[in-house]
Amino acid sequence: MTAPAPSASVIWLERARSRALNVLVLDGLTILATALILRRWAPIDVDVDLGALKLLFFGALFACFVAARIALRVLEIRDESAGPEARGRAYVRSRTATAAIGWLALPLGLGYGLTVDPSLRGLAPFWIAAMLLGVTALPRKFDLEGFDEPPPSEPESDA
Repeated sequence: MTAPAPSASVIWLERARSRALNVLVLDGLTILATALILRRWAPIDVDVDLGALKLLFFGALFACFVAARIALRVLEIRDESAGPEARGRAYVRSRTATAAIGWLALPLGLGYGLTVDPSLRGLAPFWIAAMLLGVTALPRKFDLEGFDEPPPSEPESDA
């Protein structure tokens, strides 16, 4: 006896989870590479006010958070009349984009470490932000409630 085929929502959930986990693995490898780069090279001297540069990097980090949250919500918006295939693609795309935008915090952290503060205390906000946005991108089962149900029909008008 064979097991029943998984529903469309389970398939899309697994695809989104797989892609988000792949980005989280990439996050970990990028953090390792950043640590090795900063351990090997001395900080770069810049002719800019370090306070202003620090604000620039943290402003860009904040922009990553905002962009990731927008990607999570806007790309996930599903037209209820669209078929399960289109809704599933939009769901996976939103989760993957959120994790990928979170990854962008890591090159920012490298730049911050090379120019402002190469210590763990200085880099931690960038590393934590990337991992946090990656975990935020992981799908939850309740995200796809009602996904397998047929789209609502148009109400009949009494004319």
